[in-house]
Amino acid sequence: MRVRHFVQQILTDQTLPCRLKENNLYEIFLQCCEDKRILSRMADQEKKRGKDQLQKMIEKSINVQAYVDKICSQAPEKGDVLLLTGVGDVFPFMRIHMLLEALQPRVGGIPILVMYPGTFDGRHVKLFDRLKPNPYYRAFNVI
Repeated sequence: MRVRHFVQQILTDQTLPCRLKENNLYEIFLQCCEDKRILSRMADQEKKRGKDQLQKMIEKSINVQAYVDKICSQAPEKGDVLLLTGVGDVFPFMRIHMLLEALQPRVGGIPILVMYPGTFDGRHVKLFDRLKPNPYYRAFNVI
């Protein structure tokens, strides 16, 4: 709840020297599901085939490029900062390191701020403080 409050505070802060462009990955996921017309069938698919098969279906239907296309549909401009939220909500079918790698060629000159549910020790990011650390060398703490 503190993070959500913090995000709302910075999104409405008129004194920032940049424009924050929030992209909630879970909302993007839901939009992609609606675009593919699979959202209404997901609960039934999970009951019939299990969560592992549902996860495979999601990963096959909504790949990292779908997220990139949605994020870049409103082209970021100089002075913008992309704010990515909802990272934990789209785990495990979207991994943030894959998204950041795919975003780099499209928004290379725009800073990206990720509200990451875990810790970064200066060398490794650890999702939910539970999963195996991921060495994402370009990450650093801002708060």
